[in-house]
Amino acid sequence: MARSKVEIGRLIQGALGEVKADLVITGGELINVYSGEILEGIEIAVLDGRICYVGPSAAHTAGPATRRFDAKGLTIAPGFIDAHTHIGHFCRPYEYLQAYVPHGTTALVASCDEPATVFGFKGVKFFLDEVEAHPLRVYTVISMVAPQDPLLCSTQSLSQAEVAEGLDDPRVIGLGEIVAWLRLLQGDQELLERIEMALQRGKIIHGHTAG
Repeated sequence: MARSKVEIGRLIQGALGEVKADLVITGGELINVYSGEILEGIEIAVLDGRICYVGPSAAHTAGPATRRFDAKGLTIAPGFIDAHTHIGHFCRPYEYLQAYVPHGTTALVASCDEPATVFGFKGVKFFLDEVEAHPLRVYTVISMVAPQDPLLCSTQSLSQAEVAEGLDDPRVIGLGEIVAWLRLLQGDQELLERIEMALQRGKIIHGHTAG
């Protein structure tokens, strides 16, 4: 999510201690995912829900109203991001997300194929509202085509206008995978137009292949 210059400025002020942090975490071991090191004696300051300082002492970032958390005996690591998920298969998406957080996943990219296939665009809207209510961050990709192959099933489908409306939703980051590869390889104009719509809006397009 893009940050404004005001938000960036506040984080800089937080790092310098000019604006006091909301939370300071001390006493834990920090995993450096770049070097593979486990760092001790590292403190972390959080301001406005974002990390503004990581270093040997966050004392300068703390004020009278700053909450403090002693992480002694705990390991601090960045949240995991699951880059490809289908969370609408067996239960409501919200319930599925409940199982993610305890295992360290804090964000994921999710396709809404299942609700779109069963309920059409109403299913897409339901999915977006459902995952928005959960604290775990969900980046949704709208179904490239639902159903994936009309020759194999008779279910709900998304019109071009509905795909465009979905792509215009700020909660949608792009188009999901397509399993009907032949349709695309044969120059299916509907699919090519959907790709064009996504690119025009600066959205991503998920790839998919056999295997």
